[in-house]
Amino acid sequence: MKIVFLLDNAYGIGGTIRSTVNLSGALADRHQVEVISLRRSRQDPALVFDPRVTLTSLIDLRRSSPGYDGDHPDYRRPSERFIEGRDHVERGIATRLGDLRVKELLEQLDADVVIGTRPKINDYLAAYGTDRYLRIGQEHLTHAMHSDHIRSHQDAALAHLDAFVTVSYADAADYRAALPEVRAEITCVPNAVPASQVEPSDGEAKLIVAAGRLIKVKRYDRLLRAFALVAGVHSDWSLRLYGRGPQQDALRATLNDCGLHDRAFLMGVHSPIETEWAKGSIAAVSSDAESFGMTLVEAMHCGVPVVSTDCPYGPGEIITNGEDGLLAPLGGSEETTVRGYADALLHLIEDPDLRSRMAGAAREKAARYCPRRVAGEYEALLTRLLAGRAGAGAAPGRAAPETAPPSGGPGQAAGPTQPAGPGRTPGPARAAAPAPTAETAQPAGDAPTGPATPGGPAARQPAPAASTPRPGSRARVVRTARRLVPRALVPALRPLARALRLNGGAPGGAAKGMRRPVARARAERDGALLVRLRADTLPNGPAVLALRPRHRDDAAPVRLPLPPRDRADADGWIALRLERSGADLYEARWDAYVERTSDGAARRVKALLVETAHLLTMPAPLTGDGTLNPRIPYVTGEGYLAVRAWSRTRHAEVTSIEPGEHGYTLTARLYGQGTRPALSPRTEELSGGPVLSAVPRDNPRQAFEFPGRWSGDGAEGTGRTDTARMELPFELPAAFADGAPEGVWDLWLRPGPGPERMRMGRLLGDLPDRKKTDVTPPTRLGDSSQAVQLYFSLNNNLVLALRTLAPHPAEQVRQPGAEQAGAGQAARGGAAADAASRQDRSSAPSASTGA
Repeated sequence: MKIVFLLDNAYGIGGTIRSTVNLSGALADRHQVEVISLRRSRQDPALVFDPRVTLTSLIDLRRSSPGYDGDHPDYRRPSERFIEGRDHVERGIATRLGDLRVKELLEQLDADVVIGTRPKINDYLAAYGTDRYLRIGQEHLTHAMHSDHIRSHQDAALAHLDAFVTVSYADAADYRAALPEVRAEITCVPNAVPASQVEPSDGEAKLIVAAGRLIKVKRYDRLLRAFALVAGVHSDWSLRLYGRGPQQDALRATLNDCGLHDRAFLMGVHSPIETEWAKGSIAAVSSDAESFGMTLVEAMHCGVPVVSTDCPYGPGEIITNGEDGLLAPLGGSEETTVRGYADALLHLIEDPDLRSRMAGAAREKAARYCPRRVAGEYEALLTRLLAGRAGAGAAPGRAAPETAPPSGGPGQAAGPTQPAGPGRTPGPARAAAPAPTAETAQPAGDAPTGPATPGGPAARQPAPAASTPRPGSRARVVRTARRLVPRALVPALRPLARALRLNGGAPGGAAKGMRRPVARARAERDGALLVRLRADTLPNGPAVLALRPRHRDDAAPVRLPLPPRDRADADGWIALRLERSGADLYEARWDAYVERTSDGAARRVKALLVETAHLLTMPAPLTGDGTLNPRIPYVTGEGYLAVRAWSRTRHAEVTSIEPGEHGYTLTARLYGQGTRPALSPRTEELSGGPVLSAVPRDNPRQAFEFPGRWSGDGAEGTGRTDTARMELPFELPAAFADGAPEGVWDLWLRPGPGPERMRMGRLLGDLPDRKKTDVTPPTRLGDSSQAVQLYFSLNNNLVLALRTLAPHPAEQVRQPGAEQAGAGQAARGGAAADAASRQDRSSAPSASTGA
């Protein structure tokens, strides 16, 4: 069969897109599969489609594309069907151009089955589709979650579809109860979620992980308040929340209100998310409602037990309470719900054996949702529908053209042909899921893509290969051009910029005849870096993996010989292990290339997966001479493999930042040689306390120091450590600012009168960049317009900024000693902080001090 999926935007990362990626790849085992995206917003999809799946699009919104549709007059006109969201016209999601392109497509499409994936597309499919193919609608939310406007249109569309598939058994029952006259088959097929390709969680990190779109129904504010109760009992646990959405500023304010700025972290978007699930020991879902809960199954695949609210609909159909996860009840009040959820978290936190048993059971349960099995359920549905059509001579549920579903553009009332179901609270009834089966791995690879052309859907073609970024000095030229070239001229200059790009090679020459190397990397338990490269992407002859320090074109790369291609394992991968003692990586960002030995041509390495879970529990990486030498592999913003390395003979690792009534309390652990002050010959106690040293960026007269105290010492790895606690009064920066309204200070620690000072920062763990995740809110100085703020620079060093608050009536900043308030304040560091970060990056730190 030829099966076509219709997606609104296949280039995003939402749950509907992920489920389509998984299902389309499984169906491609036995069928011809195409995914058509109504809009194309970027060159390559954020999620990788199976290479056997054809990906095309109808409206091209890439400004650099010759087929750019953003200036089309119909793109500025609202849809004449209906509009799902208030801002969908302004954002170009519901446009007249979309109506026309989809109508043309569906009238001409040659397919056996067309599957719509959201209410807008189901409405299109009902209005413009034909009897030449089966029309299947999907519901990725629930009947109760939709507004009356959307529900009425989708309910009306069901009368013109052959089948309607929900992802929850309870939701299918709701639709059947609300629409008893609809002849279309309403059934449930859960989402497909493939087994994870990452190493499962070992359950050792004291970390709770949550992930999803930051919207109200997810109730991450509830999770933060529950975690605040947990943190009061187990201060060594932390929470990470991955995702983006309209609730981000409100969640930042809640986080600060709860005093969690150094315990709970908003991590932003991460794809693939499996590498982050595998870092956690508990996964958290705190929603008021979940249509399915792909995040639950993703976490379970990674061996992480889930604590979820027992909300309609999906969690209770996926989790067996007490066996493979916990269901926390939605109480009679929000306070009761928060306390119940906190109790469920504490139950798992305080019982490691239970966590371990649930982790194994969770992986077994997740196998029920393997793509091959879900694809089989879809094949059974399609076979049944085609057989019914052949027996009856027509598709079931077909309606005459004059009863087509209503159009309802802006200001138009929806006129459904079927009565809309009344709003109701979903009940607890759930259907039992079929028994689990074994999972099979989803094939990986680069997916062909296809842009829309000016001629519309009839002229759709596969997209050309993605252009490659400019390495080395060319990147600096581009950054300079962005500062100097007026923004209005950028679209006109993009074709020229593309023509000047190197062919993905290293500085000094193009890499003709070389494929893009593709790799997976993992930080091992002993600190080594395991890099696996796909053999068919490597040169035929001898080659090396070259690590090149960024922004240092004159520096020699570190080269590691690659095994020959014929030594690939059964899956087609070649492994290379970079031992901690095997390469001298000084403090820099190192980009990975594959170099061809014969001519030195090189291409940058594309990263499919980078796993860093072991870095969370690994001892501090100290060399034989006591130098702290962390190395963190990561994926760059462009999707390439890189390694962030530091090398410091002395370092003060900031372990906590606590705002108090009058100032910050900073706790730091000291690493490296010369970090321990001399002992008093009489008492054998430390002869002097630690000193916080603030070094100004611009005015030497603004320097100041403030004494601290020792809170303990110990041993870790091969070096001695001490823990220092230092007070930083809020008023101190302004007092030493020499009358300036703003200032920036690099923070150092001097362990007593003898040893040299050492840089303070956060280098340990799994994060190459702390600036956007480890955010300390600004603190207003009394009733003045000034505020102080601690932040981590682009080198992960601790910096103090004094800034003038911009006058804004809605702005609310924490008063000394008061609770945090004001959405989004913690995320804003001001111009002085940004300038300081740029200076911190541009001045290369020395290997001995990390300055």
